Amino acid sequence: MKFVAEEVTERLLREDATLFVGDTASHSLGWVHHVQRYLGSWLDETAKSLPVNTGKTFLFGMGGSSSPARFYAEAKGNSSLRVLDTSSPDSIRGCTFDDCVVIASSKSGTTIETQALLAHALANGLKVENLVIITDPGTSLGELGKSIGARVVEGDPCTGGRFSALSPFGIIPALYGGWSVDALRDELARNKLTAELVQAAWAQATDLVGESTQALFPLPSDPLSSGSALWLEQLIAETTGKAGRGLIPYWNGGSSPLQPSSILFWHLVASFAADLLGVDPFNQPNVEIAKKNVLMTLGTNDFAIHDFGDSEQLIRSFESASVRELNIYCPIEAYSQVSSLRTVVTSKFGATSANIGPRYLHSTGQLFKGGPTTMATLQVVVRPKGQPQRISGRRFSFHDLFLAQALCDFEAMRGEDRAIWLLVVDDLSEAEHFFVDRTSA
Repeated sequence: MKFVAEEVTERLLREDATLFVGDTASHSLGWVHHVQRYLGSWLDETAKSLPVNTGKTFLFGMGGSSSPARFYAEAKGNSSLRVLDTSSPDSIRGCTFDDCVVIASSKSGTTIETQALLAHALANGLKVENLVIITDPGTSLGELGKSIGARVVEGDPCTGGRFSALSPFGIIPALYGGWSVDALRDELARNKLTAELVQAAWAQATDLVGESTQALFPLPSDPLSSGSALWLEQLIAETTGKAGRGLIPYWNGGSSPLQPSSILFWHLVASFAADLLGVDPFNQPNVEIAKKNVLMTLGTNDFAIHDFGDSEQLIRSFESASVRELNIYCPIEAYSQVSSLRTVVTSKFGATSANIGPRYLHSTGQLFKGGPTTMATLQVVVRPKGQPQRISGRRFSFHDLFLAQALCDFEAMRGEDRAIWLLVVDDLSEAEHFFVDRTSA
């Protein structure tokens, strides 16, 4: 399309869906108005209605319902907000929920990790008066919250999860992550839509996409340890990675964390890049493939998971791939070990990204299943330690859920005819040895 920044800005402000490829923009452009909608009286009134900050806050959420919390906390250097975007029993074990605030965040209200963590917390010390639920209008999670007397804050149903960082899904965690109302308002006010911002985003998107249907997208910081980089990784991967095309985020060193003032710029960049690639920016057709099979698998009580694939074929595939993916099912605290493994693989084969499961199922998983077919993936599952314990009100344990998610994701990748192998280990050091032993001269 002919690009005139002033015209595109005006069309965005009136939510003109014809700007974008596909048929979902008509109900997905609410994010354009979030600064005006949420930074005025809504912010003042909502802040006064929230539970008092006890100095310890947990956020339960996945993908776009959790990465904004990490983003805002990182920008303030705050460590009192802990994000549990996992089903790993090794991460959950030992968490205590008395004398803390819990934010349960899910746009759909059906996110299984969020539901399971909330049930677990309510059975282990969480007081309802210290519970905040963020969800879209009319969800089952919202109805549950209202029925038990929790504070329920509704999000914008005309905005997808990865575009929700300027809505309640980002703002409320920010208030528990070190931001005052005034400081947050000042920072986010810079996200107003202007022709200059639109022009800059368009220029960035055209530089990124070029003439190709796929390209590497260098991240400014390490998404394994940087909340803003994790947020940007999802935004780019899930927005562009479909129909065999996409920008592939990876980290190649450096640390330049983003600031919340840049959120709208990157929303625009991702949307324009998808449009240039000829894909719908606002859908995620492959994300549900693995998730919808998890409940069925949990009902069978069959979580047999074992190594799959010839190691020599894996090495050859990694040598010829455009980029390698390490999808690691492990405790979220093990990010330094995941980083070490990524370093080993990168040094031997080239550009490699690493993702912690199951949280990537709600973000970069779209790219892995729907993006360029020139990627090669190794899924590593670290067996949970300890004894399984049934989640309150559920027929399954976190052990069951964690392994079912890994198994269903692997099968979904195979179903999409992706180059994927599976390695099951007791410790991530085994995965490092796997590569060292097979590639040493």
